[in-house]
Amino acid sequence: MKFKLKSTPAIQILLWIIAAISLLGLVVGILALVGVHIEVTHIQGILLASVCSFTLLISLLFVTIHYKVDANCIHLNIAFVDMLSNRIRIDKILNIVIENGNFYISYLWKGPDPVIAAIMIHPKRFDEMKTLLMSSNPNIVFYEAKDNETTDSEQQ
Repeated sequence: MKFKLKSTPAIQILLWIIAAISLLGLVVGILALVGVHIEVTHIQGILLASVCSFTLLISLLFVTIHYKVDANCIHLNIAFVDMLSNRIRIDKILNIVIENGNFYISYLWKGPDPVIAAIMIHPKRFDEMKTLLMSSNPNIVFYEAKDNETTDSEQQ
């Protein structure tokens, strides 16, 4: 199952605007390279096409960041590349904590000390992710901090 990375609408809009402008620049650069008469020289066309193709690729990669949960692991994919390379195995997850609008997991990786990771998904999808992980590993301990709870240090 896929879970889109949580980001602000402004960032998403900005990335799509960058992609659109880069695509337009790439088209203009290619037209200049094939000889269409526009106010761009051949050298400028090469530079425009190369820079715009790079920025188009980068902006589209950032738009496609998502978590993918399969039977064994949680993957953080940029396009089709798993950035975590199967690091978060579901059977190694110890805890799920939802606190202050954030979703955290702790898991074992390379040693006895747990690693804490923030899963950056939309809060509306927290229950779906929690249910999916806990159905695959019933040993996961879940904790949800309420907004009105205070810690011992805050009470003193």
